[in-house]
Amino acid sequence: METKSHVKKLFSQTVIYGFGIILNKSVNFILLPIYTRYFPPEEIGLFTLIQSISLFLGIFYTFGVETSFMKFFIDAKDVKTKSYIYSSALSFLTVSSLILSLLFFLNAENIASLFNFYDLSKSKFLLQVLSVLMLVDTIYRFPLLLFRAELDSKTYAYVNLLTFVVNILCNIFFIIILEKGIESIFYSYIISVTVTFFVALILTKKYLILIFSIDKIKELLKYGNKFVYIGICIILIDMSDRFFLKYFFNESIVGIYWANYRLATVMSLVIAAFKFSWTPYFFNLSSNPDNKKIISTVFTYFVFAGLTMFLVFSVFMEQLVKIRIFGYEFLNVDYWQGLSIVPVVLLAYFFSGVYSIFNAAPFFTNNTRSILIITVIGLSVNIIFNFLLIPPFKMTGAALSTLITYLIMLFIIYFYSQKIYRINYEWEKILKLGVLTLIFFTGSYFIIKKINTNSLSEIAINLALVVFYFFLVNFLKIIELKRVSMLWKK
Repeated sequence: METKSHVKKLFSQTVIYGFGIILNKSVNFILLPIYTRYFPPEEIGLFTLIQSISLFLGIFYTFGVETSFMKFFIDAKDVKTKSYIYSSALSFLTVSSLILSLLFFLNAENIASLFNFYDLSKSKFLLQVLSVLMLVDTIYRFPLLLFRAELDSKTYAYVNLLTFVVNILCNIFFIIILEKGIESIFYSYIISVTVTFFVALILTKKYLILIFSIDKIKELLKYGNKFVYIGICIILIDMSDRFFLKYFFNESIVGIYWANYRLATVMSLVIAAFKFSWTPYFFNLSSNPDNKKIISTVFTYFVFAGLTMFLVFSVFMEQLVKIRIFGYEFLNVDYWQGLSIVPVVLLAYFFSGVYSIFNAAPFFTNNTRSILIITVIGLSVNIIFNFLLIPPFKMTGAALSTLITYLIMLFIIYFYSQKIYRINYEWEKILKLGVLTLIFFTGSYFIIKKINTNSLSEIAINLALVVFYFFLVNFLKIIELKRVSMLWKK
């Protein structure tokens, strides 16, 4: 009974904090019909590559201070110490980000030449806009981190809702009304996070002081240093495929790849929300005598949720994106050639989520060096498979490279975590879930391919298959759906 209450508590935390994450990260998914209608693949490809550069640069802009800030702020016992930490971190990153953005702005042309973008002047301009974005993106995060540290989930959600609304409205204004180019996406983000930053500053004013502590900054940098290297490897694993596609082909195929990758965003948002809640929740279980049983149960429910999402979105996505509503398809016809990668990407996101569950054990036992080693191995594997698979299989090869990478990392971290913190997972149930999912996924593919009917009929057939899948899961007592439905009750 206690185990079920823990699962429910973790689920509720994932939903509350996940709401903010989903709002922030779903903008590109929600606006995909507009992006793919107004911008050709090569423009979206250029945007994707430059956005990938921003994700990589973000690690250097924050110096790993985000992670160390959370730890030290939570550990601080009084408001004065918390104020020193918050104000010092904010001041330091504002100054350092200004310097980095200025250097980035002045060297935009050299960076554009380095990547050999198809339109040098446009890529230079986008990189200069990006330099401004990196500044505001870095500093706006810290008031939000403070809300998380204080477990102020409501304020966190409301502030993210504000960012989301402003971002959506600005995108519509710049793209549809003003008919601006792909830079509109960056403009909208800059405006939305700037508004959020000033609102959040007002809400956190009790921790703002005009004192800068060098000692506090040294502590933050020392603790956060190792997370920089882990972050670099993870970003390269997730983003290097775009640059390999650019190297072997062109920006147009990158744009098609990005648009279809966005279709799997639903899985990535849920995984991100879970990761957000899982690690601190794992730490808080340390004193619970039933902690291993609780973790095992959480893992089973996670696998069920992940495989269910994989099945549902894999079988429905292709038909749904082709339905025309108010003159728009969800994905413009120019991008349909990349739809085959969606199931692969969904599965890759799922494996990354499983990996995040297993890597909590090294954090718990203070073996974070092992995570760095495994991540470096993963990056090496990813580079090798990108070279091997992308030239012959193009976008499918890129997606498969990411999937294989996370699968290998998952196996390594599993055996290592079992060695240092053994947990008896419910592998019989998990194997049954995996087999059922595979049967229904392949069954849907062959049935649809054989009948070759219209989209609505295909949706009806897949809906029947999914309902039967749930029936079997419940009938075979792999997962009791009644207990799953109770998670949604208050």
